Amino acid sequence: MKNIFSFLFFLISIYNLYGQNFGIRAGMTTATLTGNYDAYDFDFLKSFSPGYKVGFVGNFELTNIIILKPELSYISYSIKQQINNANAVYDFEQSHNVVGLDLNFDVKLPGHWSVIFGMGFQYLLFKNNKLYINNSAQNLDQSINESVDHNSDPFANINICYTIRNIILIDLEYRHLLDNWGVSDFNNDNELVNSDNRSVKLHMINLSAAILF
Repeated sequence: MKNIFSFLFFLISIYNLYGQNFGIRAGMTTATLTGNYDAYDFDFLKSFSPGYKVGFVGNFELTNIIILKPELSYISYSIKQQINNANAVYDFEQSHNVVGLDLNFDVKLPGHWSVIFGMGFQYLLFKNNKLYINNSAQNLDQSINESVDHNSDPFANINICYTIRNIILIDLEYRHLLDNWGVSDFNNDNELVNSDNRSVKLHMINLSAAILF
């Protein structure tokens, strides 16, 4: 919580210094996993499951070509995987709902384009796991670890942005998990992956639009 308040104080300070624009953002997000684990063949197309992203974005001009873009967002995404065991083949879906805090820098390019890079953190609020057997969904019990460190994950961001009339922003963003996750024991833990520091990476692609006020 201390980090969140510090970030909000930073936003207020920046606004007082460079008062520019705030806006709202909404869009679609996808997530897929990569990792060196023989039991799961992580595949982007097979795990494709669109989610959504909504939030607030700041737009503070630091120089003629550099814009500071802090962002607070709520993201819902899912990871799908087919699980083979001795008895049957199951489809498993693990859904995450997170709050994200990002600090990005927008560098203007010729025309209406710009490239954006930065970093952020996502904090896990809750997750929902479903097991599909013969197209019938079964919810699985899953508790959330109360540790802040356990639920927080750092990300690196890179975007391509197209600006319309200086108030509408169209972004295609790639987010890369800087930490490592681990593959869970499905039979005992009722989940696909966890935040254990192993070899699994999360990759996210977001397509969104924002309007500035």
